[in-house]
Amino acid sequence: MKLKRYTAPDIRQAMTKVRDELGPDAVILSNRKIDNGIEIIAATDYDDAIVNGTSIQEKPKQSELVKPANSKKLADQLSKTFDIESKEATWKQALADTYTMESEPRAQAEQKPKKITKNTSQVSNEWINRFNSSVEEDVQSNPSLPTSTVHPTDSEIKNVRDELSNLRGLLETQLSSLAWADITKRNPQKSKVLKHLLELGLTPEMSYSLLSKVDNKLDFESSWRKCLALFARQLPVVDDDVIKKGGIFALIGPTGVGKTTTIAKMAARYALSHGTKGIALVTTDNYRIGAQEQLRTYGRILGTPVKVANDAEELRKILKSLYDKDLVLIDTAGMSQRDIRLTEQFSMLSEGSNLIKTFLVMSASSQQNVLEETVQAYKKAFLDGCILTKLDESIVLGGALSTIVKNQIPIVYESDGQRVPEDLHKPEAVELIKKAVTMMNDSQIKFDESVVELAFGGLAANDLS
Repeated sequence: MKLKRYTAPDIRQAMTKVRDELGPDAVILSNRKIDNGIEIIAATDYDDAIVNGTSIQEKPKQSELVKPANSKKLADQLSKTFDIESKEATWKQALADTYTMESEPRAQAEQKPKKITKNTSQVSNEWINRFNSSVEEDVQSNPSLPTSTVHPTDSEIKNVRDELSNLRGLLETQLSSLAWADITKRNPQKSKVLKHLLELGLTPEMSYSLLSKVDNKLDFESSWRKCLALFARQLPVVDDDVIKKGGIFALIGPTGVGKTTTIAKMAARYALSHGTKGIALVTTDNYRIGAQEQLRTYGRILGTPVKVANDAEELRKILKSLYDKDLVLIDTAGMSQRDIRLTEQFSMLSEGSNLIKTFLVMSASSQQNVLEETVQAYKKAFLDGCILTKLDESIVLGGALSTIVKNQIPIVYESDGQRVPEDLHKPEAVELIKKAVTMMNDSQIKFDESVVELAFGGLAANDLS
């Protein structure tokens, strides 16, 4: 029996070497990954009785290029390679390898493969390019092959992408499960805190980030309090009463978040200390039926004038005529974050006066994903802060607070009812966190272990540092 060792940057090149030198009767005895690629040990004139100490049951077929020398031995090797408990970093390396591909030509085969970004379409395109290169090599070495086989069809490309996407999703799911099992095994108190943070309404990313700053040796109660304190410290709030000194303020946001009612609360709050003489209300809402009448009703109750601006020119003239007023509050039309007219509204405010301060009104009862999308759309108006409304209608507060922390939009007011102006308050970070915890305790929403595993396992699996 003749043994020989081969090394190559990848398995395909290694197999080519084996086939060229030893022929189609070669038997692969072992293969393993090395720094420069793949190492294969192959043999010719292979005798199974010599290797295994048993009689040959059946001769290998001539057409078979690769056969395992010893199934039990290979199984033991694979078991050792993927032994999660004995090698803590194995699953991390597996995930890193998922996003690593060889992109250099053969001339640079001795270099390590480069990492690419974690994007399914990029991975798929790389595999397609490698497929095309392989086919072109075959065509060049076999001129008799039809040239139509050089380029895969659209359906073949789609199939490759779909299969890679499915494989990636399957691998990430398995690694998420392993990562979560690792967390719960090494530190069960940590996993309990993560579950509570998720039930608080925080995003998985925010929760995982907070807990990563906490000492693993702390017990559950200490870790939980530490996470809440860290979150309160990150929450941006404005300590001063922003309308106390007057100015021009515009409230923007989606329909139904409470902009008009909040304007009435702000006007009444100012009137309690300074009277109503220096207050004026302006509306640019020409879309919603009854919107102007609602603001006029508040104006009559407060004894303040109400003006209507239909465009930027009218708004500019109105603001100029109200130069003697100390506080001017502008109510705008409620628009979805996906409304194409948002840009017109932003332009109207910016052209109306450069003295206008813009506050985004956010409903605490909205879903976190909706809030995030809303903030991204309205940030184009160069926000000076936000007003958090409908805390009394919300059952989870952490989602809204996570969005505010992520985008660092300072909270200028919070509102928890319809009363004018009693239900408008200056924000305090610690008090908002307390409200969020109270809502969590009162809520019946509890997350199943599988949900928490899915939320946090992927984050742990992607944490390769």
